[in-house]
Amino acid sequence: MIPSLNFAVLTDVLSALKEGNLRHCESMGFTYDELNAINALSLDELFALSRTSAQFMNVTIHHDVLRQILAQARQELILQNRIRQAIQLGGSIELLNLFFGLSSGEISARRRLQGISLPQGRTQIPDEEIDAKIWRCWERLRPANLYSMDALDAMLQITEELQVSEELSSHPNELSLTVVWNRIMLCEKEKEERSHG
Repeated sequence: MIPSLNFAVLTDVLSALKEGNLRHCESMGFTYDELNAINALSLDELFALSRTSAQFMNVTIHHDVLRQILAQARQELILQNRIRQAIQLGGSIELLNLFFGLSSGEISARRRLQGISLPQGRTQIPDEEIDAKIWRCWERLRPANLYSMDALDAMLQITEELQVSEELSSHPNELSLTVVWNRIMLCEKEKEERSHG
């Protein structure tokens, strides 16, 4: 057991005591007498306790909790990578807000961090050939829910595929995630109107 565990626990307890958070200290198993004694420690006594090799606490691994935390960390990493990719591929504020709940300020900050500046003005409309390619790719990948992460993943894939295709290799910025999203939403709307008309 590493000697610094004593120091970490003691400083945590002292911090909680200064904030008046006795419940936190009690949850760790300390008695009131022990808390009073710890609170009265001088700085020299605190360092002496932190350097001793004798540990006054046992560390128990809660495997279920650890597995859950690790799974959450992986999910958070996937989410952050997805956000970075959506921004990199030219996702609009509206799209990023819809799928990730990001504010315009957060999106602007993330764009600056990634060194991305989007052209001003209206979103470009692709020609008929590219429009048809977007729709064919979408029909191949389309999930049931248009507003799910699966749908966003499909649109990210389509944008990447079309940006690296021969027709767009010299002008990758002409086809952004926003363009793909707008065209898919328009086609879906038209398709629904035809089915009801």
